[in-house]
Amino acid sequence: MAITVDVKGSMQAVLADIGRVRRDVVDKAVPRTLNKVIAQAKTAASREIRAAGYKLKASTIKGALSTRKASAVQLTAVLTASGKPIPLIQYNARQVADGVSVDVKNGRKIIKHAFIAVMPNGHKGVFVRVGKKHKKVTRNGKTRWTGLPIQELFGPSVPNGLVNKKVQTALNRLMKEKFPVILRQQIKHLSRTR
Repeated sequence: MAITVDVKGSMQAVLADIGRVRRDVVDKAVPRTLNKVIAQAKTAASREIRAAGYKLKASTIKGALSTRKASAVQLTAVLTASGKPIPLIQYNARQVADGVSVDVKNGRKIIKHAFIAVMPNGHKGVFVRVGKKHKKVTRNGKTRWTGLPIQELFGPSVPNGLVNKKVQTALNRLMKEKFPVILRQQIKHLSRTR
């Protein structure tokens, strides 16, 4: 999932409002502005995704977000979220009497018959047994009962959070508000330094 800063309308309005500006100043100011706005959108995305109910650590969200900067040739800055569904253990999972309690979205829920386990490789997760009953297994001449196989459970990914309507609305509003303000600042700064 990606969010792109749309500048055409805002840029024309700012330039019309400011009046005459040298072309080389505009050529430098626009990409700088785009990059500042997309950096602010990245910071806001983490906050907005959590505000929309996705109970993830800020570091987990920030780690899944990346930006592609604008340049004089490519007047587009892009915020991208990538990643797979996130292990349910990261959603504040707690073992309770009848399963595992998780805080994924809109309050805690209990997943019945789930359990928290640490695998031999050290990976900790929330799991459920596949199949209804334990099975008798014979290995190396020894018979025992096993609850395998088990399956790990996952919650929504960061891209799921970024496509959330509330998150999209908040980020688009932020970018529309910030772009003209930062563009004016950049033009003023660059005009003084030339």
